[in-house]
Amino acid sequence: MFSDLLIKIIVFLLPTQLGLHFWPSFSRVAGIKIDYLSPTLYLVDTLLITLVLFNYKIIISFLKKNILFVCLFLSFIIINTSFSLVPQNSLIWWLHLLLYLLFFITLKLRHLKWETIRTSLLCSTLLVVSLEIAQLIFQTSLNGPFYYLGERAYSGSTPGIGRFNLFGLEILRPMSTFSHSNSLAGFLLIVFYLFSFKSAKPWYKIIPFVGILLTFSKTAIVALAFIVFNLKPEIIISFSLALSLAQPLIQNYTSNWQSLSDRIFFLPYLRQIIINNPLTGTGLGNFIPALGNFLPGSFLTPSKLQPIHNLPYLIISELGFLGTFLIIISLLRQKVRQILSNPLVLTLLALVIFTGAFDHYIWTLPQNKLILLLALSIML
Repeated sequence: MFSDLLIKIIVFLLPTQLGLHFWPSFSRVAGIKIDYLSPTLYLVDTLLITLVLFNYKIIISFLKKNILFVCLFLSFIIINTSFSLVPQNSLIWWLHLLLYLLFFITLKLRHLKWETIRTSLLCSTLLVVSLEIAQLIFQTSLNGPFYYLGERAYSGSTPGIGRFNLFGLEILRPMSTFSHSNSLAGFLLIVFYLFSFKSAKPWYKIIPFVGILLTFSKTAIVALAFIVFNLKPEIIISFSLALSLAQPLIQNYTSNWQSLSDRIFFLPYLRQIIINNPLTGTGLGNFIPALGNFLPGSFLTPSKLQPIHNLPYLIISELGFLGTFLIIISLLRQKVRQILSNPLVLTLLALVIFTGAFDHYIWTLPQNKLILLLALSIML
């Protein structure tokens, strides 16, 4: 009973990012504080830890039954962390990921039902989209109590804030409780997908649908169209992988389109990072420190010190070819192939691969990781 209530609270708080940030020396690159590198204890993390502790008996039983896989996974974590550019940073990233995976295992072992979390997810989505609409209208953050939901203070004068040009009118893209509009869009995309096949009431889908449109995220809007027009997941995956593979071919291309030029920017440095760390990678969470080793001094700015906006290349750079090979081998296992034969799961994977061809949030931001794991726990 307590666990079910706790799960409902966690689901409601999934879009929030209230947390306690720490700033040790390894959270800086060239003296610049990097949000991605700041060890953070989120409010949601404390609830996840509580949920896992309350269910530790069934979790331990499950891990014992899968001891070989657990040992292999932990062995790779040790290798990846030991050879990491910044071992402390990788260790913290792995601990967070392990917590999220234990959360997923808990949901599966408790046989989470859609009815258990539907209302909580609907209420949190309504709150997030309402805040998004208000930010769009006032063209600034609302501040006040919304700070405790994780809203970041911003205005038209905030450096690097996302903008969208609509027929000559410059609009600040709302972020709601997220760190970026694209992350918000990616979160709502998975929520929309869940409501699309789980809820009979059409208005459930309208809320995340409107929220995605108002982020002005081109990638998420295209992915939304894929869902609406029921495009086959195999086509989406093939198209997305082809896009990712083609990106290095345009690294010398110059563009006035800011979002494209920002993505092309990382490609020349990606090759150097992978060559320097081919087998075990830079270590989980260490793309930015690796990037800082190659960037010219004039480019050592917060706007440039970001993860590469491409999921496959980010995985290869941080986990190396060894980690990438292990992921591929895992996907080829019979049990995994059976899971992927489920059209709902395959479509979700297709959406992740497509958005991952243009952004990194599903790998780097806790809200997007958790909504993905929640969706998987409902589908499997």
